[in-house]
Amino acid sequence: MSEEFEKEINRLRLRVANSESRTLLEDAAARLHAILQDEVIEEGTPIEASTAMELAIEAIKIAHGKLKAVIPAEKRAAVPPGGPTRQQGQFLAFIREYMMRNHAGVAPTHANLQRFFNLTAPSVNSMLIRLERRGFIQRITGKARGIELTVNPVWIPPLDRPFRLC
Repeated sequence: MSEEFEKEINRLRLRVANSESRTLLEDAAARLHAILQDEVIEEGTPIEASTAMELAIEAIKIAHGKLKAVIPAEKRAAVPPGGPTRQQGQFLAFIREYMMRNHAGVAPTHANLQRFFNLTAPSVNSMLIRLERRGFIQRITGKARGIELTVNPVWIPPLDRPFRLC
C-alpha cells in the first residue's frame, strides 16, 4: 500500500469518526433535552439534577461545534469547477466509504445505493450514468459491483450523514 493511499485512508477514517461522533453527540443532546421538557420528569427532578443536565447539553453542543470545526475548510468549500455536484459528491462519498469498509474492497450494489439514498432503481442508475459520463467513476461491464472511482479524491466530500449499511 502506497504511503499516499495510507494517508488518504487515515484521513477518511478520521472524517468518519468525526461524523459519527457528531451524530452521537446530537442524539445525546436531543435525548437530554427531551427529558428536561417532560413535565412529569421535571416535577420529580431536583433542581441540581436539572441544572447538571442543562450544563451537559451545553457541553455537548460545544464539543459538537469543536468536532464540526475540525473538518478542513477545503472540505466544506464549494467544489472546484468541473467537480461533482453536491448529490454526486454524496454518491461518490458513499461508494468510497463502502469500498473502504468491506474487506473485499468491492463497490456497493444498486440496492445498497437505493436504500442509503432512499431512491428508486432508475434514479440510482441515472446517477451512475451521469457519474460515468463526467469521468468520476468507471463501470466495468459484465462484472457485479463493477464500479471504480476515477475522481480526484480531493473532490469527494464527507458524507452528510453517518455511513450505515442498509
